[in-house]
Amino acid sequence: MERLETDPPLTPNSLLHVTMDEGSDGSEKEEENSNVNIDSFPDPRHHEKEDLSILQAVVFIEDAAKYRDIRHKIDRKALFIYRIYHCKPIEIFRTVVISVLHLLAFIEFPSSLTWTSDIRFRGDRITLPCGITEGIELLCLLLLLTDVCFKIYLIGKVEVLKKKWLIAAVLVLAFSLIDWMVTIGLSCTETKRFRRILRPFFLISNSNLMKKTVKCVQRTLPEVASVLLLLALHLYVFTLLGMLLFPTPRDINKPGNNSIEYYLMQNNSNSTTMTPISNTTQQPVVQEGHTYFRTISNAFMNLLVLLTTANNPDVMMPAYQNNRFYALYFIIFLLIGNYCFMNMFLAVIYNQFRGYFQTSMQASLLRRRVGVRAAYEVLKDRDLYTHVASSPVSGVAIETVKLVLEDVTLPKKVKMAISQDLSTRQMNQMDCLQNLQFQECFDLIVKESFTRHKPEIRWLSNPILRRIQRVIAHRGYNYFGNFVALINVIMISVELATQYDKSLNSSKSALNIVNFGFILYYLFEQTLKLAALGWKRYVYERWNIFDGITTVFLVILEIFSIAKYGLPLSRGGEVHDQLTLWNAVRIINILIMVRLFRIIPHIKAMSIVANTLVDLIKNLKAFAGILVVIYYSFAILGIELFHDAIKFQEKNETGTSLDYDCGTYQQLEYWANNFDDFAAAIVVLWDVMVVNNWSIFLAAYAKALSQWSYIYFIVWWLVSVIIVLQLFTALIIENFIMKWDRSSRYQEQSRNEDLANNSFNESLHYMSLHEMFRENLEEPSESVILQEIRDHKFLTLSISQS
Repeated sequence: MERLETDPPLTPNSLLHVTMDEGSDGSEKEEENSNVNIDSFPDPRHHEKEDLSILQAVVFIEDAAKYRDIRHKIDRKALFIYRIYHCKPIEIFRTVVISVLHLLAFIEFPSSLTWTSDIRFRGDRITLPCGITEGIELLCLLLLLTDVCFKIYLIGKVEVLKKKWLIAAVLVLAFSLIDWMVTIGLSCTETKRFRRILRPFFLISNSNLMKKTVKCVQRTLPEVASVLLLLALHLYVFTLLGMLLFPTPRDINKPGNNSIEYYLMQNNSNSTTMTPISNTTQQPVVQEGHTYFRTISNAFMNLLVLLTTANNPDVMMPAYQNNRFYALYFIIFLLIGNYCFMNMFLAVIYNQFRGYFQTSMQASLLRRRVGVRAAYEVLKDRDLYTHVASSPVSGVAIETVKLVLEDVTLPKKVKMAISQDLSTRQMNQMDCLQNLQFQECFDLIVKESFTRHKPEIRWLSNPILRRIQRVIAHRGYNYFGNFVALINVIMISVELATQYDKSLNSSKSALNIVNFGFILYYLFEQTLKLAALGWKRYVYERWNIFDGITTVFLVILEIFSIAKYGLPLSRGGEVHDQLTLWNAVRIINILIMVRLFRIIPHIKAMSIVANTLVDLIKNLKAFAGILVVIYYSFAILGIELFHDAIKFQEKNETGTSLDYDCGTYQQLEYWANNFDDFAAAIVVLWDVMVVNNWSIFLAAYAKALSQWSYIYFIVWWLVSVIIVLQLFTALIIENFIMKWDRSSRYQEQSRNEDLANNSFNESLHYMSLHEMFRENLEEPSESVILQEIRDHKFLTLSISQS
C-alpha cells in the first residue's frame, strides 16, 4: 500500500507504519516518506484506502476466528477472492466434491450394486458403461485442481514452497490425472487403478483438525514402534517356548502315516500293538502341538490371535485337559501381552496425543493472536491516515471497530457480544481501544458457549399459590419426579418379565392400567411446572423441554389408545392381538423408559459421562475422518489384493458334496464376507477390527492365496485397533478429566446453592478440542506476535523503539 502525497507525516513517536503490496507478483514496494501539510486537501483515493484497510482488518479477524494463517495476499482483488474461497457455500461445495469422488468406489468396477455380497447368490453386477464414472471423476479432479490453483494464487509463489500439504496435493492430482488418462486409453479394461487409494488425501487436506491428527499419529509412531518391538519379542519368545512345551509329531507330512498315531507308536516301540490315542496321557499335548504349534508361523499367528482373546480358551484346551499347569503358559502370555503391552500402547498414545495437541493448539492460539494484532495495526494506521487518531499511541477508534464488525463473518452471538462490549466501553467515556483492549474485545471469539441468564420466576401475590410455586421450583420436586419415573420403569420390567404376551397383546392388561396412571401423573407434573415457573423459566432448562415433549407424545398415544380400545379400567370388551394395539403399547413403554434419562443431570458422575459422550460425537469430525481414510485406503488395497480370491465350490470333482472342517470360513458360511467389491470390503475390515473370529479370515485368505496375506490383516489390526481406536480412547479420557476438574472447581468456587447448580451446568457445555487445551496454553509474547507479522511478505512493518 503506497503512501499518497497527501498522507500525514509520521511523527517521531510513531511506533509503526504499514505498507501493503497490491501487486500480484509478491514483491515488496519501497515506502515513500514525504512531509506534507496535514490540512491539505485529501486525494480522491483517500476513501479507497480507508475501504481497503477495513477489508484487510475484516479478513484478519476472520482468519483469527478460524485459526487461519494470515500470510496471504492482501490487495483488494485477492481479498475479494479469499473471502469467497473461505465462505460457507464454497466450503460445503468443496466437501461435496470430495465426498462424490470417494463415493465413486461403490459404483466403479467392481461395482457394489448387488442386493447381496454373498458369492453364492450375488448374481451379475450392475456395471456402468465406460466413461460415466470416469467423467464424474475427471470433473471432481478438475474442480480440486482449480481449488489448488486458487490456493497457490492467494498465498503467493514464495509461500507455496513452505506448504507441504499443498505441494503434495499438486503431486497427487498430477498422478491421478495421468492414471485417469491410462484408464481412458485402455477403454476402462484395466482393473488396477492406483489413483483410488490416494483419494483419502483430499479428505485429510480439507480439514485442519484431520491434518493435526495425522501429524499426531506420525509423531506417535516412534514410541509405538518401540512398544511394538517389545511385543514382537514377547510373541517370538512365547512362540519358541510353546513349540518346545507342545512338541509337534515327527514326520507330520510323511505319506501313509497318521501323524499322531505314528508319533505314539514310535514312543511305544516295545509294545506289539499301537496304544490307542484315547488311552495315552500324551495325546492332548501332541494334539496341542499338532493343531496350534505345528510351525513357527502357525504358532506365531495363533498367539497373535490369542493376544486379542479371539481364540481364548480354545487354543489352550488340548493341553489344559492333560495337565492344569499348562494353563500357566497361556495365562502368563496374556498377562504380559494383553494387560501390560496393550495398556502401554494406550499410555504412549495418550501421552503423545496430549503433548502434540497441546503444542498444536498453542500454535493455533498464536495464529489467532497474530490475526487480531494485524487487524489492530491496520486499523490504527488507517485512523492515523484519516486523522481520526492524533498519534499512534491513541489506538483504534471504537467507531472504526464497529465498521469492521459490520462486515466480518462471525457467529451472531459473538457479534452481539462484541457489539455490547463496545457499547459499554463507549458509555464509560472510552473512544479508542489500545492493543490489549482491542484483543480483550475480540477474545469473545474464543467463547464457544455463552452464559444463559436464568429468567426470574414471576411470583404470585396469593400466599398459598406462592408456596406452591416454591415447592415446584425446589429441586426436591424434580427428585420426586425422577423417583416416580424410576418406579414406572421397574413396574414395566416386572410386568414384561411375568406377563409378556398379555402385557403387549391385551388392551386391559395390568401394564396398560399402570402406564395410564403414570401418564396422568406426568401430565399433571408438567402442567404444574409450566404454570408455576412460567414459559421462559420452563424452557430455560433443556431437560424440561425433553420432559415436556416426551409427555406430549405419551398423552397423544394414550388418547389414541383410549379412543380405539377404551379406558384400561373400563368394563368394556377386551381387545387381543391387534397389530395396532401391539405397536401402540410398545411405543408407550419405550417413551416411558426414554423419559428415565431425565435423571442424568441430577447425578454428577452420570452427567459428566453423558456430556463427554455428546462432546465426543461433536468432536468426532476429525477422528471419524481418520477412520474413513484408513477404511477407504485398506478397502481399496484389499480389493486389489484379494478380489475373487475365494471361490464357492459346492461339490468336488467326483460330484459329491464337500464337507468342510468345523470353524472354517466355508463351514461357518462366511461367503458374504469378501473383498469382491468396496462395500463388502468395508464390512470385512469392520469384522477384523472387532477381532472376534478374525482368525477365520486370516486362515481363509492364507489358504486361498498364501501366508503373505497375514501381513495385510496384521497391519490393519495395528493401524485400526492399536493406533486409531486408542486415539479415540485418549480423546475420551482427556475430555472426561477436563469436565470433571472443571465441574469440581466451579462447585468449590460457588458457595450459594443456586449458583453452584448453575456453575455445574455451565461447566458441562460443549468443549471443542481447542477449548479442552485452552487452560493449559501460554499467552504468546508480543515480540513473537510482531515477528510473525514482520514475516508477512505482503505486510511490512517498520518499528521504532521508543
